[in-house]
Amino acid sequence: MSQSNQDVKAKQQQETPDELALLDSAAYFPIRELSLKTGVNSVTLRAWERRYGLLKPKRTGKGHRLYDQSDVQLVESILRWIQQGVAVSKVRALLEKGASSDSLVHSNEWLDWQTSLVQASESFQEEKIEQMYQQIFSQYPAEIAIRDWLLPSFEQMGKGAALAFSESVILSCLIARVSTFKSQNKSAAKVLVTGLNSQRSLWCYMAAAMLLDKGLSCCVVANVQHSNDWLSLIKGVQAKFVLVFCDNDLANKATELVDQMQQWKLPVGAIGAGFWLSAQESDVADRDGVSIYSEPFRGVLQFLEKHHLK
Repeated sequence: MSQSNQDVKAKQQQETPDELALLDSAAYFPIRELSLKTGVNSVTLRAWERRYGLLKPKRTGKGHRLYDQSDVQLVESILRWIQQGVAVSKVRALLEKGASSDSLVHSNEWLDWQTSLVQASESFQEEKIEQMYQQIFSQYPAEIAIRDWLLPSFEQMGKGAALAFSESVILSCLIARVSTFKSQNKSAAKVLVTGLNSQRSLWCYMAAAMLLDKGLSCCVVANVQHSNDWLSLIKGVQAKFVLVFCDNDLANKATELVDQMQQWKLPVGAIGAGFWLSAQESDVADRDGVSIYSEPFRGVLQFLEKHHLK
């Protein structure tokens, strides 16, 4: 008997008959599959369980979490509340009361977090920003953390040193997140997230965080020097989808770049307000395979929805 077979047999001998029945049952599945079914990463699911008691998975004697379809429905209910601006700490009480959205009282918790980020940025408190990032991104899907925390906070800062400092700290955190999470989705369809000359690096990594939560595999290359290098990248990383952040200075090249993207023969999303406007004026916005979006956050979501990646 091979060593691997011996290990499996030894593990099975440590499980009770009831636990083995659970493991063999098609009705139950591990946290990784729950994550893929719901678009909520495993770190967040475990945080919801430990901190707020929102999930109560079955466990084997070895401590492995097991879920069923009722857990999928529960996570979807939690997401519906969070999408409406309810703090995750308040969701359990709403679920237990069977509350409806008609009785929704919005929490000011997001406003508090926004104020804290602005203040920490203006005081150049790197550690404070990192702590807030870890707290929020462990409790919420990236899509919600970006929509309700980062984007409103950045808007409040306007332009200047505080914004530059905050974006730099958050970028470092997101780079680490993408590096950690991408290994979990290696077998999934790969999305190349790219731009030119690092001008949209932060958005490249925010988009990647959102894509990884949906169970996709990502490769982020934000510092491409020339658009002709994109094709080599696509082939090299074996991308199935491409998301390109196009800054305003590329607007005068919209027709040329859209023609170039169309030749890749892959679903492509190009995002940028000036680029979108130029494409509309040049009548190249509706080319087969290439979708152009004006606003980054909604553009990423629309790209996911169009290609059934959500």
